[in-house]
Amino acid sequence: MSYDAIKLATKLLESDEDYLDNVIGLWRIGNNKYEQCWDTEFHVFGVIESDTDHLPLKHVRANCSSEFLAKSDKELAETIEFYRADVISACNTILNQLKNV
Repeated sequence: MSYDAIKLATKLLESDEDYLDNVIGLWRIGNNKYEQCWDTEFHVFGVIESDTDHLPLKHVRANCSSEFLAKSDKELAETIEFYRADVISACNTILNQLKNV
């Protein structure tokens, strides 16, 4: 679990590529670690997952219309900007905790 959390948190700090997949990965790790991610360092990932559960993940994008993808990408860009500071903070907290283990 630690390696996956480090990998996903690092990816989110470096790039917005595969953002939803990385967020959902951290949300799942938080849920596995605490049974629920709420009120933990993984909390923001649960919030984002809930807010964006209607947006297509990487593996389903090929099945979506270009119109739907454009609309989804716009919404995702707004989500990324809205949560950017919280995601950076959470990722740094996760990385620091795992570094000190």
